[in-house]
Amino acid sequence: MKRAHALIGAALSGTLLVSACSESDGGIAKGDARSAPTSREVTAGDHGDDVKDFTHALPIATYEYSPDQERLIARAKDALTRGCMQRFDLGYHPADADITDTSTPPDRRYGISDPNEAERYGYHLAPSRQTVPVPSTDPSYPVLYGAVSTFDGKEVPKGGCRAEAVHTWEKQRPTTKSADVAREIAVNGFRKSLSDPSVLKVTKQWASCMKAEGFSYSSPLTPPRDFDLDTPAVSEEERKVAVADLSCKKQTNLLNLWFDAESRIQRADIKANKGSLAQLSAEHGKVAEFARSTGSAPSKASQSDGG
Repeated sequence: MKRAHALIGAALSGTLLVSACSESDGGIAKGDARSAPTSREVTAGDHGDDVKDFTHALPIATYEYSPDQERLIARAKDALTRGCMQRFDLGYHPADADITDTSTPPDRRYGISDPNEAERYGYHLAPSRQTVPVPSTDPSYPVLYGAVSTFDGKEVPKGGCRAEAVHTWEKQRPTTKSADVAREIAVNGFRKSLSDPSVLKVTKQWASCMKAEGFSYSSPLTPPRDFDLDTPAVSEEERKVAVADLSCKKQTNLLNLWFDAESRIQRADIKANKGSLAQLSAEHGKVAEFARSTGSAPSKASQSDGG
């Protein structure tokens, strides 16, 4: 029950496509701008029932970092990390190659959306398959993650070399002041959609369907609150509710209709903020170029450990 709001919040904030979010966790915050907005409008008929990532199919997702830009930023942070590790005569090799599952988790912007997960995990999040454990016997581990304060007589940065790299990146990278515009469009689009006539109508249809299945809920966002999502155990009741939830969403076409309603809202907001979003694209390009120069800069570490 405690995590119900967190799960809903993840759909409304953690995937809201704004690079103004902190990058202090070492990841790449999604979303200021791709190099050029697309004119193609995605509708329910385009994505069908198989698309789970509604958040990143919304119009404002056009202003995300492109995959190429994300790779440039990742390489820049890796280069900064490698430079720090070199001070301790340690090598650094990113663990990307060890990640076997890079699939995108199903989106929960409009509540649970994956029937397979509903049947297996109810409203619980599926166990993460993307964690790459770092062997504690690796001599670079304590310095990389700050498990020690000194190493070989030298002071280790707080949080380790990875934390130092992220901090250095944050200080040096060009700012993206227009990111707040994209943030507001992403957040407000969802909030406005809650009172959209088509969403209100299909939500009532979904609630009626759930009532017929023996469950009383007014919104697809509320069922997770009835279950303790902090515990690993998934009750049979939770599975039943989740399966009925997905069945009713399919019967009413709720996911697609809600997506279409929010898309219309976002397109209007994007049109009203063309100037700021164009500036955002330009700023984002500068970040990518800075990342390119940082990630490709030679260092003693890259020469000594093969890159």
